[in-house]
Amino acid sequence: MPALLAVSSVALTSPSPAQAEAAPDFKLARSSVTPEEAFFAAAPVRIEFRFIASAPSDVTVAIAGAGGEVRRLELNALAPGVTHTTEWNGLTGAGAAAPDGRYRVLIGAAGGAGAQAGGVTLRGHRYPVLGRHSFRGGIGRFGASRNGGRVHEGFDVNAPCGRALVAARGGTVVRRGFDPVLYGNFLLIRGRAEDRTYFYSHLIRPAKAPKGSEVLTGQRIGRVGRTGNARSVGCHLHFEIRRKGRPIDPEPELRRWDRYS
Repeated sequence: MPALLAVSSVALTSPSPAQAEAAPDFKLARSSVTPEEAFFAAAPVRIEFRFIASAPSDVTVAIAGAGGEVRRLELNALAPGVTHTTEWNGLTGAGAAAPDGRYRVLIGAAGGAGAQAGGVTLRGHRYPVLGRHSFRGGIGRFGASRNGGRVHEGFDVNAPCGRALVAARGGTVVRRGFDPVLYGNFLLIRGRAEDRTYFYSHLIRPAKAPKGSEVLTGQRIGRVGRTGNARSVGCHLHFEIRRKGRPIDPEPELRRWDRYS
């Protein structure tokens, strides 16, 4: 994901107390926060603003959720009367992914109270199948029995062959390949800023994203197919989530993502 940026030569370092200056007549004149709904590990949140003051000012951009402030950006010596732009990549000040939720953007002179500049709803994931889909039923649920004493380690989503698949969470491609016995064409992505991997299988064709490449949340990664053992049961996505290498039930997450994706 792109790093935090600002227009012109604006620095994003925190000023020392001796450097910090704030015009006493600082007033936020215009602001915008886009988009209104953003996904972590996708395009960053763009913040534009203009302020009125008698002199250049150090400016604070604070990102605050229901539990309080999660990130603070210090912008040094900004000129008044000029449109300035910065970005928030969804990370907290500690470098973790901010939780899903609604966030307010507050902008003010350094050391002073910030004015409401806009807001954004941040989502950490999105549903991996674009368009109409359905659940396969009991046989497709996590833990369902399989031949040879195996159990199902993922969750199956029915959709027509050729329907687009997107990354539920942006991150790094760990592996891609073809398994003729079980999974057919598959793709494994390690989620950004978390200890989870996401596995997509039965793709109609090999995934184009090479090993080691970065993908964004919501980026197209392939299409629903019936490769591997899906050739005998029909078109669907076999989807797995693993935390620290151990499979977890994806169904609660999928149902939650399905409500807003």
